[in-house]
Amino acid sequence: MSTNTNLENFISYSTNRFSWENDVIIIAGPTAVGKSKIAIDLAKSINGVIINADSVQVYKDLNILSARPNKITIETIEHCLYGYVSSSTNFSVANWLSDLNDILVEIKKKQKIPILVGGSGLYISAAVNGLAPIPNILQKIKDESNLKFNQIGLESFKELVSQIDPIFTHKNLDKHRLIRAYSVFKQTNKNLTFWYSQPRIGKIDKKVFSILISSERAIIYKNCDLRFNQMLGNKAIEEVIKLRNKNINRDFPIMKSLGVKWLLSFLDGSISYDYAVELSMRDTRNYAKRQMTWFRHNYIPQITIKL
Repeated sequence: MSTNTNLENFISYSTNRFSWENDVIIIAGPTAVGKSKIAIDLAKSINGVIINADSVQVYKDLNILSARPNKITIETIEHCLYGYVSSSTNFSVANWLSDLNDILVEIKKKQKIPILVGGSGLYISAAVNGLAPIPNILQKIKDESNLKFNQIGLESFKELVSQIDPIFTHKNLDKHRLIRAYSVFKQTNKNLTFWYSQPRIGKIDKKVFSILISSERAIIYKNCDLRFNQMLGNKAIEEVIKLRNKNINRDFPIMKSLGVKWLLSFLDGSISYDYAVELSMRDTRNYAKRQMTWFRHNYIPQITIKL
């Protein structure tokens, strides 16, 4: 059961409570709610290190549109797993979980308390529960699966995957999940339903203290719009131009991230600038809504801080 509190009370509560040897604190919540500031204030008070649990803030080339902490903040408090992945890497939650476990070992050597911060439910769930032991799928297999999809089209591909894994396809019918399911079966000869039934691996070997940062939906939506306008003012479009010039595969996660997708469409001449901004803001608000739903059903905080 979650206890409601404010930031000041929680900081006071946290002093001398957590152990660098055994504990990890998770600060989760929807985008633009104010997680980073709370994490920084907490880290200062308990000798903590902030670790990224956001699927977009891992990328080197996405500083502005990922709302990554600025240079001054990072120099003030140690931050890990931010801006360290090449934009041309098809990075996955499994990659991140491996990196997380490695960095937790290093933080323990420094006798500091790890503070995991983010809004990516998949990353937070992986940290707490681990992942299904699905082998890494070869790029050759991924390419062949994409080619198969393009050759036969969505409907025929759905039928193909439903024969392989009817349970999975009952609830997963979008292109990327279908291709993932086909790729896994093609390489392992076992479907995703089998792999998801296996014991999970890789969860962090720490006692977890979970915190949820929340606010009224209208406030979060307003924050999303304000922040996106600030990003545009900070030359977000130039950031996307640099990404576009790298000719990165448009199916890679970074190229479909919030803001990037529609600004690329503008740069391609497909839509107007104003419409790209409108769609980007809409998608960000929808993402925040999905996050709030996910946290309500899948995350059990010990403390909730409402801003």
